[in-house]
Amino acid sequence: IMKKLVISTLIVSSVMAAQQSIAKSPMDYSYAGVRYFDQRLDDADCSQDGLSIYGSVEINEDLFAIGAISDASGNRGCGSETISAGVGYQTLFGADSSLYGSLSYESTNVDYGKSDSGLVGAVGIRGFISRALEAKIEAAHHTAFDGDTVLNGGVVYWFNQQFAATGDVSLGSDVSTIAVGLRMNF
Repeated sequence: IMKKLVISTLIVSSVMAAQQSIAKSPMDYSYAGVRYFDQRLDDADCSQDGLSIYGSVEINEDLFAIGAISDASGNRGCGSETISAGVGYQTLFGADSSLYGSLSYESTNVDYGKSDSGLVGAVGIRGFISRALEAKIEAAHHTAFDGDTVLNGGVVYWFNQQFAATGDVSLGSDVSTIAVGLRMNF
């Protein structure tokens, strides 16, 4: 009986270890980045640009924390500072991608006019198109400033496993953004 118990335990442990290694997402959720962005705000007929510093840290295999700080200046009394922080959940979606969702709190302090804050709920998919090229698509709903749903797309070109160049486009009913930057895994 003891021999059967040991063999059964080894088989179950091997199967569980194989499932965990198979189910681990190939996407890294521990990174930091900086990007330059150009943004158009329809409501204020505003054009602004600036820098954003952002990052993500894996809490465990499934959960991650996210945060960002951006500072923009522009024409016609435009300009703002935005800080956001939140948590997310990711899971394997195919062999080379992951499906994720996140919930964040963001606060925007505008240079002219009324500041606001609210929640941001997002769902998306990230995956590798080739060994060095990653792509994402995401839908995010922001509740601040009467709300806006934004479709985000992006590509990441990996120079090696640690450093990459990024490009992003965001389209919403009230805002459109183009951004380029650098990212580092840690």
